Amino acid sequence: MSETNAFPDLAVELTDHVATIEIRRPPHNFFDLALIRQLADAFEALDAEPACRAIVLAAQGKSFCAGAKLGDGTQQTSVGTPNTAHLYVEAVRLFACAKPVVGAIHGPAVGGGLGLALVPDFRVACPEARFSANFPRLGFHPGFGLTVT
Repeated sequence: MSETNAFPDLAVELTDHVATIEIRRPPHNFFDLALIRQLADAFEALDAEPACRAIVLAAQGKSFCAGAKLGDGTQQTSVGTPNTAHLYVEAVRLFACAKPVVGAIHGPAVGGGLGLALVPDFRVACPEARFSANFPRLGFHPGFGLTVT
């Protein structure tokens, strides 16, 4: 398996039994439901691939993932908060990956980006990496399963 174009915001490549998934939304790699769904689909496809023995999760740009970009706030639930239930369904799919996952964290991982950085089983970080759970400062409960992980 070489690089595929099945995921518009990702580069997925399998070489010598190691798959690399690179998030390509530079410079800050903000995520939304579509990106997390692409990641979950890629993880599941690689999990089912016998030639894949491990996965490396990386990102382009200045930040590993600077958090969520869930829209302009016009899609609200009945209680007035953004509907993030679908995001959690996809996040559970990411955490269910049976193959070992290594995260290459090269810059800030903020908010939901911190949750995404906790998906890998192992993380390798450079001196420029920053980890921040900014949810309390924004006045809401931590997302992306941070209270579990």
